[in-house]
Amino acid sequence: MQLKMHDRTTISLKHQWILMLMFMMSLASSAQVPDNSRRVDTLSLAERISVRTNLVDWGLMVPNIGVEFDIRNTNWNRYAVNANFRYRPHTNSTYVRGIVYNLFEATLEGRVYWRERKCTPTGYLSPHRKWFDKLWSCRNMLPSHPNWVFYRGGYVTYSKYSMLWGGGEGRQGTAYMAGVTWGFVKPFLAFQNGNSVDMEFGFSGGIMYNKYDTFRADRENNCYPKTGHEDGKFGPMLRDLHVALVYRFGNYPIQKKYRWRYDVDMAFREKKDSIYNAWITGREQKYIQDSIYRVVAQEFRMLYDSCVDVRHREQQEAIDAQAPARVPNYTPKQLAKMRRDSIKQAHTDSVNAIKKARLDSINAIKKARRDSLAKNDPKLAKKFAEEEAREAKLQEQREKIERSKAKAKEKSKDAQATIERQRAKREADKKAESKMTKEEKAAARKAKAQAAQEKIERMRERREAAKHKAEEGGTE
Repeated sequence: MQLKMHDRTTISLKHQWILMLMFMMSLASSAQVPDNSRRVDTLSLAERISVRTNLVDWGLMVPNIGVEFDIRNTNWNRYAVNANFRYRPHTNSTYVRGIVYNLFEATLEGRVYWRERKCTPTGYLSPHRKWFDKLWSCRNMLPSHPNWVFYRGGYVTYSKYSMLWGGGEGRQGTAYMAGVTWGFVKPFLAFQNGNSVDMEFGFSGGIMYNKYDTFRADRENNCYPKTGHEDGKFGPMLRDLHVALVYRFGNYPIQKKYRWRYDVDMAFREKKDSIYNAWITGREQKYIQDSIYRVVAQEFRMLYDSCVDVRHREQQEAIDAQAPARVPNYTPKQLAKMRRDSIKQAHTDSVNAIKKARLDSINAIKKARRDSLAKNDPKLAKKFAEEEAREAKLQEQREKIERSKAKAKEKSKDAQATIERQRAKREADKKAESKMTKEEKAAARKAKAQAAQEKIERMRERREAAKHKAEEGGTE
């Protein structure tokens, strides 16, 4: 196939392609640098579509085309689906040929793209350690190909074919394939209208289920007779090798696409960093809190027994000293009960002291943490101040309630002591009365009645005085 020019020279088809590529390169832009801008861009429908063709298949005389579509319309999207078709049509001839090569193949493929990322041994992104992770790793100490975009994914394929090579047996049938794909894409050309062309390199391989008929070329009878049938065979399969040209529409080349969201979305990054820092701070505070609690608990366990024993002895001595004065006719049973009550009270006081110490240590840790957070955030400082004011008010109310309870308890104790004194006095009076004569008893009753009468008179006088005072106040 040749093309005639005005000067009667001829140019082959191969030279025509070379001239076209040179013309395309003359329109291409020289800016092939990575895009490091930190912003989220919304892609148009055209910018999400790309068309590709595999040069290896063209070298094997198999026309092919593929269309890829990005799943999301943001520059940090890294997922895409594509459909690829290969078709070598049937050729009709009047004679039996020794070579038959007919093919139709449709492939659906899903991909995830990524770029190399710089990482440090102790930073947020650390290098992978396992060999399997390193095989697919995007984390390098120093990215060697910042412009390249790597991909991996999976595919499913339906294929229908007829193949015969030389004088042997040929095969005609269908095949179903599934497997994985891996490769990389690098920028090649960028045009003034915004479109661009990239080079893609990779491979696809997996497992194939194949069923076919065998045939041969019969030149004498000018036909292809069937010689056998194979059904249901599985086996490994290298589906294809990619050396492809990828044409992208729109003013958005590959240098700007398939970015990490962590790198382009500053709000997302700041929030993720704040969550991570809060998690680290929480772990540190919890460790400090647990350490202080362990130390406090250990000290209290060491001093608990000795403190309780001392308190028990002091209470027992106080009870032994005060028992005759409180209950003149106390019994050993009553004294034992009083001792048991004192021991129980001492145990309760010790437990309450341990709980109070633990609560004080936790509150101290919380206060230190709040102070450290409030230094950098005025809003938090205001919030913590309001919470402390509410807590102080609640604590004041609790202390007031505790004081009222203690006061009521003291009143109850005083009332009980008064009842015990009155009982003791009555018993003493009965004992003294039993020793008195009839004349003394009559005199005592008379004196008692006279004292009661005097008391009634005093009460009547007070009521009359109060009534007279109220009447004078009403008259005025």
